[in-house]
Amino acid sequence: ILNEYLIPLMRENGRIINVSSRVGAIILQEASKSLQDKYTSSTLTTDQLDQLVEDFISSIEKNKLESLGYNSKSDFLIYGVTKAALNALTQIEARESSNRKNLFFISVTPGLCTTDMTRNLQNTRPPELGANSIFYVINTSRDQLKNGAFYRDGQQLPLINESIIIKEKGNENKINQVNN
Repeated sequence: ILNEYLIPLMRENGRIINVSSRVGAIILQEASKSLQDKYTSSTLTTDQLDQLVEDFISSIEKNKLESLGYNSKSDFLIYGVTKAALNALTQIEARESSNRKNLFFISVTPGLCTTDMTRNLQNTRPPELGANSIFYVINTSRDQLKNGAFYRDGQQLPLINESIIIKEKGNENKINQVNN
């Protein structure tokens, strides 16, 4: 893991900010309660998280996602699992590594920003607004943020939340779940 190599290089009171997505929270919302509990457990370790991800990859290969508690019909499933795992890793690192050099770990989503890839989607936001979401957790005093938490636009977000529906411009019949 990259952070294992970065942490020793960090200055006292440094911050590690992981850029994530609410798609991870959507995927967990669509998963079984047992799987939700595993990803959000306050005792989850990096080894256990690695095993969750390995099991996910294996279940794709064996076409057995449902047996692990994933919803195989979830839009953006693979992307969402990577973001759910990143948010879980942020919490693990905050719990296990923050005492070293008084480090601070945060996950942040810039939201669904307007890019070449998203130009046909409604409800995108300017990239500058997404960047501001990241700058917020960089520049805000530590006592106003929670170590290990997940943020967007200065607000702490849950790790499991409701689906967000976005319609493509010019095609009201096509609906996708995306990060917003």
